Amino acid sequence: MTFNSLLAILKKHKWKISLSLIALIVAILMLTIGFFRTLLIIVLTVPCFLYGYLLDRLGFVGANKAIANFFRRK
Repeated sequence: MTFNSLLAILKKHKWKISLSLIALIVAILMLTIGFFRTLLIIVLTVPCFLYGYLLDRLGFVGANKAIANFFRRK
């Protein structure tokens, strides 16, 4: 198997591979540190990731405006 064929497989199945790895990591965490600690890690990580994503796309002021607009919606 060449490097290019490996890259082609990764590109074709990127979401399957990514989500499977996330599920594996969560399962390992649940088995080693328990359900509630794993849940705490997820609850803290997801909003931080989303805020970082907004910072990358919109910058500091734009990200804060986007969050403020999200919470102002009715």
